Amino acid sequence: MAASYTGEHDWRHAERLFSGIGTLLHRVKWPLQSITGVAVSIGPGSFTGIRIGLAVARALGQSLRVPVVGVSSLEIMAAGAKTKATWLAPQVDAMRDQVFFGLFERNGRPSLHRVIAETMAPTAGLSKKLKRRVGRNLLWISPLQGCYPDARVLLEIARPRLAKAGTSSYRSVLPLYIRRAAAEERR
Repeated sequence: MAASYTGEHDWRHAERLFSGIGTLLHRVKWPLQSITGVAVSIGPGSFTGIRIGLAVARALGQSLRVPVVGVSSLEIMAAGAKTKATWLAPQVDAMRDQVFFGLFERNGRPSLHRVIAETMAPTAGLSKKLKRRVGRNLLWISPLQGCYPDARVLLEIARPRLAKAGTSSYRSVLPLYIRRAAAEERR
């Protein structure tokens, strides 16, 4: 059985992550040791949120000796879109008039095909450029529209990957950083 917990989207992940895990385990009446795998969003997104989520997921994987897999937040958003659109372009604000985005094709399959890997681009003109490439059946997906990466969708994507991952997989789950942190850029 898979279980998920989604907290508030208020940028206080660090403060709420451990209580969220506790709430989830209590709700499904599982002891911590009953966890058989961990799925985590690897970004792009908030540097702090990504680091904290990955640190907890990797620590759980290592200490419990269970598989850990990471999934792009943009892939999660695209897979969770309730639409018949063929082309899905999830985006997350990257600040400084830029977005993190990817382009996925649904084309009647249950799984998505990644056409443009997660990248960063200037906001200006991006929509027009992608519409020229793929035509009209393009849906932009954004947290600004209330579309966030959903934990249940993360689990759907991760389940077959967890089945193939080993107990040392936590070592290879790394953040998807597309840009350097602001502090690094200032150096």
